[in-house]
Amino acid sequence: MNYLKNIKLPLLVMMGSAILFSCKEEQKAKVKKQECFTENEVAELKPMEITNDNVIKSLRLNGVVAYNSNAVVNYVSLVGGIITNTYFTLGDKVEKNQVLAEIKSTELNGIETELKQIKANLEVAKRQLQSTQSFYNDGIASEKELIAAKSEKQNLESDLEKLQTNLKLYSASPEKGVFQIKAPRSGFVVDNKIAAGMQIGAEGDPLFTISDLDEVWINVNIYATDIDAVKEGMPVNIKTNSYPNKTFKGKIDRISNVLEPLENVLKGRIVLENKELFLKPGLHVEAIVKNNTQEKAPHIPAKSVVFSNNKYYVVKLANNCDAKVSEVKILSKDENSFFIEKGLQEGDKIITHNALLLFENSASIN
Repeated sequence: MNYLKNIKLPLLVMMGSAILFSCKEEQKAKVKKQECFTENEVAELKPMEITNDNVIKSLRLNGVVAYNSNAVVNYVSLVGGIITNTYFTLGDKVEKNQVLAEIKSTELNGIETELKQIKANLEVAKRQLQSTQSFYNDGIASEKELIAAKSEKQNLESDLEKLQTNLKLYSASPEKGVFQIKAPRSGFVVDNKIAAGMQIGAEGDPLFTISDLDEVWINVNIYATDIDAVKEGMPVNIKTNSYPNKTFKGKIDRISNVLEPLENVLKGRIVLENKELFLKPGLHVEAIVKNNTQEKAPHIPAKSVVFSNNKYYVVKLANNCDAKVSEVKILSKDENSFFIEKGLQEGDKIITHNALLLFENSASIN
């Protein structure tokens, strides 16, 4: 039964007056004995008895999601030429061997010619090795000549494998002299520096970067005053406005030992799994680091606290006929709870459900 639908108007008026009065006066404000909550109504308010717990101090760090640079493929072109077409944009999901761009290059024609020449030379080297091996077995050829023939064959096989591996990243386009650039792996394009009409050089800067994003990094700023509170290996909760009801779990993987001169901060790196791909590179997040202390203080759920006019309040409930609003001072807070510095003590009882409604009733009566 919803107690708010069943409490009579006089009860709300008397409760509101009593609560309002208690905010303005230090003396304890009580409702009249005949205007009390029933047992069912008290149950719906979900009263809680205060206990003193070890204070957990939460530190909030601003961070930005980044891809794991240790788990990416940076595509560097082996030939120079002109990009004639592109078939992807930043952030696209691509599959291995998917055509991503086309390049017009005379160098690729040269590589194909070189490949044919190496294949022909390899056939010659194989026959030469067979002949030298036969002569060696008959005592005509020396061991040195045999070793040289084997080495020639092995070198050509190595060159052939290298060229074939390189050419796997390209395939001929219907247009003469134009070759297709293919994705070397499946994943997401997290960096892109090419566009149609662009001139590129051989073995220059990466043209694009592909990552699977199954694991991401979060780069955070640690201010000088907080250095002692943040350690490598500490667990971290990640919150973002993009997913207000989700909390992501990670840990601090690395902390720089040198302050950034311009920002006067240490750079920290958090590693966390991202199998469902909620976290995108560039997304701003808040990383919450928790430190356990030996200090004890009243510990209450966040939902029992009312914030109004830059002050924090709770509704105390001594018994079914004795309730009042009480201002409290916050010592520390995290996502779901508060540690109280002043205004509550162990053994007090507070309302944890519909505290805001009772608080607003008291304000409306005023």
